[in-house]
Amino acid sequence: MAADRSDEVRPTHGREPRAYRPAVKIVAAMLSIVLLAVLAVGAEYAFRRLSDFGAAQPSDQAVEPRNPAVYTSEELRRDLPHFTARQGGECIAVRAGLNWDPRFGFASKKLDKDCARKLFAAYPKSVVLMGGSAMENNQAANYLTTIDSYAFGNDTAFASLNLAESGARHSNMLIRLLHEVVELHPTYVVFLDGFNEFNSVRLGGAPEDDFYWTAGVQDRIQNLPRFFRDKVVEQSRILQLLALKTGFINSARVARDTIDPAGVDAAAAYYVKMRDYTQTICEAYKIKCIFVIQPVALLEAAPTKAASTAASEHLKSFLADDAVYKRGYAYIFRHAGDKVLDATHLFEGKDDIYIDVVHFNKRGSELIGKFIHAAVNADGEHAEGGR
Repeated sequence: MAADRSDEVRPTHGREPRAYRPAVKIVAAMLSIVLLAVLAVGAEYAFRRLSDFGAAQPSDQAVEPRNPAVYTSEELRRDLPHFTARQGGECIAVRAGLNWDPRFGFASKKLDKDCARKLFAAYPKSVVLMGGSAMENNQAANYLTTIDSYAFGNDTAFASLNLAESGARHSNMLIRLLHEVVELHPTYVVFLDGFNEFNSVRLGGAPEDDFYWTAGVQDRIQNLPRFFRDKVVEQSRILQLLALKTGFINSARVARDTIDPAGVDAAAAYYVKMRDYTQTICEAYKIKCIFVIQPVALLEAAPTKAASTAASEHLKSFLADDAVYKRGYAYIFRHAGDKVLDATHLFEGKDDIYIDVVHFNKRGSELIGKFIHAAVNADGEHAEGGR
């Protein structure tokens, strides 16, 4: 009778028991994942340190002044208000974060219209300042070095309001003019425009759209998965490289290194059209509107050291911008040169002004402020002479 061998332990001849093989595979997979993660982190770190390929997000917010030596300690105090009472400091509440107005887009400033009416009624003349972040002038620590103060701080005949917003182009401010400003019946409205007219095309968006809509608000509303994808892309230089150089990811948070000239022309044409509409509204409501095209370091004919530095640093991330702004500004002056004031070379030959290609320190604020005050006075004298 054959022996029962069911309990016999058979030799494995060097092989591992079958029961252990899945565990080995799991450990190997985990080690592979860890290795890939380490390689990805290392590659991301290397790209962040070494690469400049046009992937930085086009932000309209300026950094702090690079040379604080030009300021007094009082001028750098953040505990002082940004606007005085005569500049509407009691009429405007500034809100942090993304605040969206359904009519004119990004809106960090909430206006108390009743307060503004009382303010304007208390002074012989009133002026509203409108535009993007250059006019908003948040790089000034307090009211002592703002455009508002340099323009009208010493002219007590004026009350002023600054309703400029980061990223705003002229069309945004036109709608804000209709919604909030017309009913205040200001004497003057001054627009400082130019740079933001091309933000959408720089991101691959439509020529008539603005920065915030193209950079994320549109997808937040219409395509939420793509919005979150682009938020991830924004945080990774590797994914930005894929988006920029391969087209594998078409992200609206990555500036293009080549831009269709027709898109630049269309964006400039949109400014010209919106400016004409604004002029018509201003005339209808007997508001004296002044349109100023702002300085940009990329357009300096004889750039100073600060302007050259700002331009070269900018072009590392925004490779197409030199051609964009030269073409776009040329279009505006060709088609509306007699309807706008040219401040593009206001900083020319004056060193230590630019913080980046479009924002400036107190020296720039002073030049812009005095330019605006002179323009308002010249417009007033012209109006009085025509009576």
